[in-house]
Amino acid sequence: MTLFFSIATLFLSIAVVVIAALQLRVADDKLRLDLFDRRYKVYDVTRKFLIQIAQYNSFDESELVDFAAGISDAEFPFRADVVEYLKQIRKRALDMRDQQMILEQELQDGELSRRANAEWDQRSWLREQITDMASVFTPYLRFANIAHRPGRVRDWLQRIYVRKSQ
Repeated sequence: MTLFFSIATLFLSIAVVVIAALQLRVADDKLRLDLFDRRYKVYDVTRKFLIQIAQYNSFDESELVDFAAGISDAEFPFRADVVEYLKQIRKRALDMRDQQMILEQELQDGELSRRANAEWDQRSWLREQITDMASVFTPYLRFANIAHRPGRVRDWLQRIYVRKSQ
């Protein structure tokens, strides 16, 4: 009878370890999915802001506020490269708008040409970012980053199983 209880205890312990490993896997997958969702929201608000600029060559204050709110916590799910990129988009958009406001004033021919070129450069750069932003965000938004990586727990369990079967 004690042999039966010993074997039952052993199997129960193994079952607990397997269940804990599976729960760890589910928690890891949930964390990656949540991180993807947060990152995609930043990507999407950036894309929408750039499309607005490309379509209308301008943006209003509410769209700037939406963009700023959408990227406000970008330093948490992203590394510094994306945060700096988002700051550059915001700065160039504001510079473009400043140039547009200056162009509405009466300027000398040379100054008008210089300001128009500066505005055009900012607007062109912002338009290009609609396609170029994919290269900045892709390392963070690949589906491989969401899908479960055969990792620690499964590899560990497979190694145990292979040892026992040999």
